[in-house]
Amino acid sequence: MSLWNDEFLTGNELVDNDHKQIFSLVEDVLESSIKGSKEKNETAINFLAEYVVSHFAREEKLMEESDYPNAVSHKKEHMDFMAVAVKLKEDFDNGGYAFGELEMHPDTIHLSKVINDTVVSWLLNHVMDSDKDLAAHYRKAKGAT
Repeated sequence: MSLWNDEFLTGNELVDNDHKQIFSLVEDVLESSIKGSKEKNETAINFLAEYVVSHFAREEKLMEESDYPNAVSHKKEHMDFMAVAVKLKEDFDNGGYAFGELEMHPDTIHLSKVINDTVVSWLLNHVMDSDKDLAAHYRKAKGAT
C-alpha cells in the first residue's frame, strides 16, 4: 500500500519530489517496524530523519526567497516534527523498542502505531495544509501560475 497519491501535490516540483521520497521512507519505516530486523529499522529511521532535515532546509529557503508570511509558524511545525523524530530515534537507540524477527512482536506493533499516530498523521496534515500554502505563495511571489 502506498501512502502517496497525487492529492498531496503542491505544484512545486522540488517540494513534491521531496514529499514523494519522504512518503516512501515512511513506508519503509512502517514495513521494517513490522517485518524488519533491528538493523533495517535503524537504517530506515536514520535515513528518514536525515532526509527530513534537508527537506525542511529546502522549504525554509523557499520561504526566505518569497518572503513567506507564515514562515514562523511553518518553521515551528518543522521543529515540532523534528522533536518527534528525535524522540522516536532516542526510544529506538535506548532499546525502547525490542525488535525481534517475529512479525507480530508487540513492540514492533507499538512502533508501527507510534509511526502511524505521529509521523504519518503529521506528514499528511502538514503537506495538505502548510506545504500547499507555501507552494501557492511561492508561485504567486515568483509570478508563476
